[in-house]
Amino acid sequence: MKTYLKIITLLTFAAGFFSLGCPTQEALKPVSPADVQTYKSTGVVRAVDRAAGKITIDHDDIPGYMTAMQMNEAVRDPQMLDGLKANDKVEFEIERAGSKITITKITKTGEVATVNGGELYKTSCAECHGGSGEGAPKGISLLKGHALEHTEKEYVDQVTNGEGKKMPAFKDKLSPEQIAAVVKFVRGELQKDVPKEEMKEHKH
Repeated sequence: MKTYLKIITLLTFAAGFFSLGCPTQEALKPVSPADVQTYKSTGVVRAVDRAAGKITIDHDDIPGYMTAMQMNEAVRDPQMLDGLKANDKVEFEIERAGSKITITKITKTGEVATVNGGELYKTSCAECHGGSGEGAPKGISLLKGHALEHTEKEYVDQVTNGEGKKMPAFKDKLSPEQIAAVVKFVRGELQKDVPKEEMKEHKH
């Protein structure tokens, strides 16, 4: 009797184990056309990866699916990426089948104006930091000392939010794209000849 009960217990355990470990018929069932959902939106191209057949789009709200954010998804046909580049404005359509998202249509509608970080620096920063970043009575030099110890992200945060009475905030004067362009100009142009050993990450 005990042997019989042991066999029944083992068979019950095995059945439960295999029911958990094996995919169900529902999971194996292919996605039907009725389960495929289509959505449309607009956005700005941030990157094109032709080798992988993917595109990164900073998109507006996708009604019925998701709020505005950045997505990196595959296109149905790699040829759809021909002629597209960063800063192109686009209209696009996606299909969602379960967890899989595919961009099925994409049309260029224009281009985002290129932001000139150098010109913005002249009009917004030079008065305090000097025309070449050498410093001025109102502000510190960007070519030495503490100004060289910050990361690009820290620069963006400081320009955006300011620093008490030391520096005004520019979040209401410049767009995020403009602030990023100014910081890239400072880091990539004004500070490009600063010895590498002086460019070190600041630790708070």
